[in-house]
Amino acid sequence: MPPSPKAIVAIDAPARGILCMVIGTVLLTSNDAITKWLLSTLHPGDVMAWRGLLSLPFILLILRLEGSGLRDLKSNAPARSGLRAMLALATSVLVIVSFQVLPLADALAVIFVSPLMVTALSAIILKEAVGWRRWTATCVGFAGGLIIVGPSFDAIGWWVLAPLGAATTAALRDIATRKLGSIDPGPSILFWTMLVATLGGFASLPVLGMSPMTDTAWLLILASAAMLALSNRLTIAAFKLASGSVVAPLKYLALIWAGGIGYFVWGDVPDVQKVIGAAIIAAAGLYIWRREIILARKAKP
Repeated sequence: MPPSPKAIVAIDAPARGILCMVIGTVLLTSNDAITKWLLSTLHPGDVMAWRGLLSLPFILLILRLEGSGLRDLKSNAPARSGLRAMLALATSVLVIVSFQVLPLADALAVIFVSPLMVTALSAIILKEAVGWRRWTATCVGFAGGLIIVGPSFDAIGWWVLAPLGAATTAALRDIATRKLGSIDPGPSILFWTMLVATLGGFASLPVLGMSPMTDTAWLLILASAAMLALSNRLTIAAFKLASGSVVAPLKYLALIWAGGIGYFVWGDVPDVQKVIGAAIIAAAGLYIWRREIILARKAKP
């Protein structure tokens, strides 16, 4: 059972940041599991449309509880905000496709190549200095993703590349967020991202059609929408309450949650090769974060 708000307030800021990230990863992974479950009867457009629509009231409620108003939803850079939202839309589509073709833990493990791609793309797009150690860790982590994808390629075909595509678009989205974060407030970025995802889902319905919706499906979509909105807000709060070096590595807890959910819900048991691949990805990501901390400390006067 999650701790009460009073209990969280009583903890110091870094510990609250850690707590927010842990709860956020649990909620986000649970949302991913619900999405995978829904895809057995619904198509991706159904999930994106209705989950996105139902998440908007939760986002507005969170803003109201925090004392923010509609003025905080205005974007000061509409073009950049739109680009970031489109990248997030592409990521959502590829993530959902990944859940259709792969077990939950396998899909998330490959998608977690994204932080490594951020390092590589930052050097290419943002012209940031990236030394040989981080380049090596990036290549090693990418190899870990290929280790996971390899056996699945023979059984599923090219669709198995969906999580690698999701990792790429997620990395581009995060780079766009870096550029936008100093211009727009967090609530604005979150709101417009969810709005574009919702519109994208509804745009697919005339083409793909609308699947029959049961009462159970509606309840699951409602729960997914609430988890998605709250997990995003908790992640943002985590980075404000504690340093990125402390909370960012905790994102890899999602691989543990996904493995547990996959086993208990679908009976998925990852083989040794996939466990090794996931461990390589996590180790490479953690090394890059550690390296960035060291370089940041050296840069201080």
